Amino acid sequence: MQRFDFSHAPFDALSPDERLRLEACADILFYADEQTVLAPDAPVTALYVVIKGVVREMAGDEVVTLYRAQDGFDARATAAGQTRHRFIVQEEALLYSLPRAEVLALTESNPRFGAYFYASVSEKLGRLAQGAGQRELQTLLAATVRDAGGRQPVFVDDGASLRDAAAAMKEHKSKSVLLRGDGRLGILTTTDFRDIVLNGVPSDAPAAEYCQYELLTIDIDDFLFNALLLMTRRNLRRLVVTERGEPVAMLAQVDVLSYFSNHSHLIAQRLERAATLDELTEVAEQIPRLVRILSGHGIKALQLGRLVQSLNARLFARAWRLIAPPELAANSCLLVLGSEGRGEQILKTDQDNALLLRDGAPWPQLEASCQAFSAALSRFGYPPCPGNIMLSHPDWRFSGAELRDRLHRWVHSPDGDALMRLAIFVDAEAVCGDAALLEDAQNYLRATLRDDAGFFSRFARAIEQFDTPLGLFSHLQTRERDGRAALDLKKGGIFPLVHGIRALALEYGVSENNSQQRLQALAAQGRLERGLAEDAGEALSYLMQLRLEQGLERMSAGKAADNLLEPDKLSSLERDLLKDALGVVKRFKTQLRHHYRLGSF
Repeated sequence: MQRFDFSHAPFDALSPDERLRLEACADILFYADEQTVLAPDAPVTALYVVIKGVVREMAGDEVVTLYRAQDGFDARATAAGQTRHRFIVQEEALLYSLPRAEVLALTESNPRFGAYFYASVSEKLGRLAQGAGQRELQTLLAATVRDAGGRQPVFVDDGASLRDAAAAMKEHKSKSVLLRGDGRLGILTTTDFRDIVLNGVPSDAPAAEYCQYELLTIDIDDFLFNALLLMTRRNLRRLVVTERGEPVAMLAQVDVLSYFSNHSHLIAQRLERAATLDELTEVAEQIPRLVRILSGHGIKALQLGRLVQSLNARLFARAWRLIAPPELAANSCLLVLGSEGRGEQILKTDQDNALLLRDGAPWPQLEASCQAFSAALSRFGYPPCPGNIMLSHPDWRFSGAELRDRLHRWVHSPDGDALMRLAIFVDAEAVCGDAALLEDAQNYLRATLRDDAGFFSRFARAIEQFDTPLGLFSHLQTRERDGRAALDLKKGGIFPLVHGIRALALEYGVSENNSQQRLQALAAQGRLERGLAEDAGEALSYLMQLRLEQGLERMSAGKAADNLLEPDKLSSLERDLLKDALGVVKRFKTQLRHHYRLGSF
């Protein structure tokens, strides 16, 4: 008998003993074309998993979805004991038949497995996302020395004195120097200098006499784990990294440990040390790689968003300090807007930023600095914003007085463009400069909105721009786009959640930017029912996770990431969760329609 594949959710949540129990009672059944597997109102005695072939789910004459290899059906029917839909074989199929009684027994003994059948939307989405973290060790073991980066080696001449070597270490802020002489490569470290000082060696003594020449090296494409093992076994703090036999970097033990314990910490350190835009460009290239690694570890999209936001803030701030004259940097506040401000932009899409200037302060080299900053971000991999929402465009750099005028106009003359610009600004986050300038503008906006009760309905109405792609009988509605039967995750799910949460946060004075934190604050204030807040948070997390995964997949294929998702490429579990998430979107929109009386417009 073919062995059951337990690598797919929810079966990956089962323990070894539970897997043996389930496998022992599983049957393999053959069905011919157009044969019915499950019929409406007939007793459901098993959960089915497709081995090969195709099964279609029908609601009347409408095809709800197709099930292919490793897809399971119908979890809801298994729990309820009956189904409203008909399941018909489209291409002759082999199916696993898992007895309903055994499946239900496992749902009672294993909460994570049971979440697939019984849990609320928030519990189901949250619990089933935890399993992906088991891939972390496997991914880390595949990392190479090149992934960790290392540091540029510092060389001194073979005739250098100890004083020369120490001066080079101080100048380059390095804990070691390399010395070439007589066809050999030597190293002097801070530990060596401790012993040299204690032994009273004069500073003009030749450095070559005190070098260590039996160096341990590691190739740049060797596994990083091998570097850690070598350091541990030989009690070393650093290795010389070679490429084609030539030294190209110094790999410190702290670099290796930082990579394994917290990749982002290593990138953050390099951002702080960068002295040129060229160095920042090199570090910026590591951020997408970090996203790919951590996503493979099972880190959720919203958590990744906050991490990337933190790294991007350091990157943008460092670039601005390198570009702008000190007087301009001191009298301004660099802002990131929209999804970047919320901490929900993971992959590099486009630039969304602005510059707030102190009233009456001199602005030396303003135009040149802003143009240089936008150009630098393009080098970092952030293409120009199609809507020109970036420093290089005059509309997005303003003094405090100019911003107050614009906020007044956006609120009291709320055409579509004004409301869009206001929504982008509401998510603003200060990353460099005087954050009090942004706080003053936010206080002005809150004071302005106190006198305009009808504004929030106009602001929230944007949630009606796009239909939720979920029809009757939980049928996913797709359209042919670029030759793909796809649905738009952003328009159909992410945007109405994000904007609805933003509208409520603005109405009730919630200061947090991140959508999850806004939901928590709204629930704590009693402004949003806690169950709906939890469901909305998990639904948003799942939709963003799907967008991230398909974006990474397209980027791996050399294509640009987009918001289109092809449901046919999902497993049956993923499609079920997508339907649940879009169902939450519908419920949330209904709540907002009632709250803001959108039907009266």
